[in-house]
Amino acid sequence: MNPRIHSLHVYPVKSCQGIQLQQAELVKTGIKFDRHWMVVDKQGNFLSQREHPKMAAIGTNLQTDELVLNHAHGPALRIPLKQQLKQKQLIPVTIWNDQQQAALVSKEASLWFSEILDQDCDLVYLPDDEKRPVDPQYASKDDQVGFADGFPLLVVSLAIIEQLNEYLQEDLNINRFRPNIVLSDCPAHAEDAWTAIIVNHINIHLAKPCSRCVIPSIDQQTSVKHPNLLKTLARYRRREGKIYVGQNGIHASSGVIRVGDSVEVIV
Repeated sequence: MNPRIHSLHVYPVKSCQGIQLQQAELVKTGIKFDRHWMVVDKQGNFLSQREHPKMAAIGTNLQTDELVLNHAHGPALRIPLKQQLKQKQLIPVTIWNDQQQAALVSKEASLWFSEILDQDCDLVYLPDDEKRPVDPQYASKDDQVGFADGFPLLVVSLAIIEQLNEYLQEDLNINRFRPNIVLSDCPAHAEDAWTAIIVNHINIHLAKPCSRCVIPSIDQQTSVKHPNLLKTLARYRRREGKIYVGQNGIHASSGVIRVGDSVEVIV
């Protein structure tokens, strides 16, 4: 039996809550609108749940023509999906070792995030005419990514959370690992042995394992950190000082993938 797509997830704002989808449109940078927006400090450095776990409590909702952000302690923030490119103000931003030009969303958006995070910061987006290449060590020169850490897609097997829950005797959600594509009908960590998957005629190259930081320990609704999750993962997923869960993916073409789609595995 081939694996199947169990769930699909998009994260419009880097390090804020994700949205579960029934189908996903793959564009040049990954799932449409995935990490299209990002919060940066006043020096242009990206902010994430690693230092600001309260970002996990910021909800996201993609509507027909706007992104709606919600937080328990204030009004919603509404952002047009199509920004006025003629009025954009570009600033330099840094994502790990990458330097990129990004556009400020609005003063309102910057203030909204600054109040929630108790830090002066700005919300930026990646304009269509700005290209961020994937690491050429793993990709071709034409491969692009949005504001994700480094790759357009993250693929994980559903059984990884089932296995972890057995060890912890809990009922944790797979969303802690912030995947884009979750696969059922395969063993935990089966993706470790695959070189690619094909879904609806779209080839997704599995470029490298994903090393995990503190974020999987953070509840993606409450921002509360789990005291034992990383210690438990380290017992069976640590290699060379890092914990690996899931595979970073690069898709070869655009198209639509859906929950329930059969997945062909290339080993």
